[in-house]
Amino acid sequence: MPRNEIEYLEEMPAVVPAGKLLVHNNVVPAKRIGSRGFRIWYVSPDAAKYVVCDCGWARQLGEHYRINTD
Repeated sequence: MPRNEIEYLEEMPAVVPAGKLLVHNNVVPAKRIGSRGFRIWYVSPDAAKYVVCDCGWARQLGEHYRINTD
């Protein structure tokens, strides 16, 4: 897979793999992945365009991130 191509997840993970960050897009989170355009994926921790998100989605997975739109 090319380096800049995103591989979206189709379902909620049970855990976030070590060395990865869980990210979602700027669509309001939905219970069903893919609903209303809501997408999630993993990135490497050095991805500077992401920020910690405090929306309350997926609390059971701990900290997650969103695209930085600021």
